[in-house]
Amino acid sequence: MKTVFVGGGEGCRAVLELVVQKRLATLSLDILGVVDIRPDAPGMRFAREHGWATFMELDSALALHGLELVIELTGIDSVRDEIYRRVPERVRVMDHNMARVFWDLDEAAQNLRDQLALKTELEGEIRADRTRLQDILDSLPDLVVVVDYDGRIERVNRRFEEVTGMRFEDVVGRLCCDAVCRPCGTWDSMTDCPRMRVVREGKPFSLVQQHGCIGSRPDEDEAYHEVTASPVRASGGKMSVVVTSREVTEQVLLKRETEESARRFEQILGTVRAIITITDVQGRYQLVNPSAARFFGLEPAQMVGRTAAELFPPEVAQVIRANDEAILVDKTHRSDEEHLRVRGEERIIISERLLMSDYRGATVGICSVSRDVTRTRRMQQELLQTEKHAAVGKLAAGVAHEINNPLTGILSYAEDMMVPLADDDPMREDLAFIVRETMRCRQIVRDLLDFSRQRAPDRQAVAVQTIVRRALGLVQRQVSFQDIRFDLQMNPTDLMVLADPNQLQQVMLNLIINARDAMGGVGAITVRAEPGEPGRVEIEVSDQGCGIPAEHLPKIFEPFFSTKGAHGNGLGLAAVRSIIDDHGGRIRVESAPGQGATFYISLPGAREPDARTSVAARSMPAPGSLARDHGPREDGMR
Repeated sequence: MKTVFVGGGEGCRAVLELVVQKRLATLSLDILGVVDIRPDAPGMRFAREHGWATFMELDSALALHGLELVIELTGIDSVRDEIYRRVPERVRVMDHNMARVFWDLDEAAQNLRDQLALKTELEGEIRADRTRLQDILDSLPDLVVVVDYDGRIERVNRRFEEVTGMRFEDVVGRLCCDAVCRPCGTWDSMTDCPRMRVVREGKPFSLVQQHGCIGSRPDEDEAYHEVTASPVRASGGKMSVVVTSREVTEQVLLKRETEESARRFEQILGTVRAIITITDVQGRYQLVNPSAARFFGLEPAQMVGRTAAELFPPEVAQVIRANDEAILVDKTHRSDEEHLRVRGEERIIISERLLMSDYRGATVGICSVSRDVTRTRRMQQELLQTEKHAAVGKLAAGVAHEINNPLTGILSYAEDMMVPLADDDPMREDLAFIVRETMRCRQIVRDLLDFSRQRAPDRQAVAVQTIVRRALGLVQRQVSFQDIRFDLQMNPTDLMVLADPNQLQQVMLNLIINARDAMGGVGAITVRAEPGEPGRVEIEVSDQGCGIPAEHLPKIFEPFFSTKGAHGNGLGLAAVRSIIDDHGGRIRVESAPGQGATFYISLPGAREPDARTSVAARSMPAPGSLARDHGPREDGMR
């Protein structure tokens, strides 16, 4: 149809483009030209580019030979009306209102083309997805079977074909119980079938079975397979089931071996007497064996997940944490001797520590293996003490034999030489010095003999107040005590103890003389006696002396240890400790330099005084005779 366009605007250009692109196949237009008063209008330029005529006057266009259709695209009603008046009768007119059909037709055609292209694309994607899905299934090492709701096989992977020897074409559409279960065994019951269980419950199900499952072989001695069934919702709401099977024999056997190793490990930890703990790098206990829990008086469950600071007193936690931090810094094995006060008792343990690392070599914890050597150390100390006593005994025997006889001769000659001398004779003072030093030597020999004799105490029920007062009576009149003030803090009721009166009096004398020497003969000595723990009596002897250095405190009760130089033999406090131990008592000292010292004695108590008590009190020597026979010990040691 030979056509002229009137109005060369954007609308005209758009229609001309549809014609050029042949997108108006339903309208066969033979374009003769375009009319517009603007020569540079978009439609006019487009027409010239494609060889069509352009006109600036309507009459020239309407006079074209063979014109059949005029399409008005100006959108101006007056132009439309003018065309209707001037157009020849044989020519039809399509005004701008009717011209919208071009865009409607084009849109409809475009929609059809788009839908067709989309359908083609979707079909291609579906085919590609199916191919990718099969490729994915084929790449899996597990055997895979996809079964529909009715139990018919929809898809299998290459692994299925390799294991069963059946091709996809052989099994697709068949019931899974016929194609799969019969060749490989049957389930104990239909309720055990993973597919049936998933269909019934609508959720995934997995189990490990030995033989009788997809993927198993009759010739396997011990084989395990993990069979998993998972629901998949298909179109129409029906359910398909994806069944996978993988061999897990190695994992099952490894798990069994791991569990057996863990059980043996727990049995070993529960049997050994060593204290074994494992902590992480933050100090939290990860493992505690029963021996470790018993050592600290706790249960393993109470310790796991907590730190030493949360479980133990600060001084104990500080020792443990310090050694743990040290091995984290040193990065090597450590062996530490740790002194811990556990449940009110001083304990000594030897701890071996080593670092624990993960598969990357990073430190993840500390393993500590400890031995409680408290009893061993005590036995060693007791053995050492026994050896010292034996050595003293041998020394005393030799000294008594070798020295006593010469001393007796010296003392006798010196005393005989003093008899005829006048009191103001100069030689009398020298002879008195010889007598005094000879007596001192005899006293040292006597101390050695007393310390080494180790005779069993003759225990009797005796009042502590009586022992204290008799000991004070022996020293108060001596010149060396004239500047000493005694502060007695005695319980008003007699405190009875089971003790050897003479040995206990010797203890008090040694402690009092020791206090005097510590104060340089000036100050106050406090003696306190009071009830202690149930069934025991506590005695305290305090002074205002120079105190005891911290490094000397552990040694003051050792034989021959003295800080007095030539003025002490180191046997006074050793004899005190020996006597107290023989009486089933305890003795300790608290002191600090410049703050004096306090000795604490705890002795077993006795029942109410009886007839034997009074006999014991009467049998004790009077203060004067005791001084003449033995004399107060002048070798107290600080």
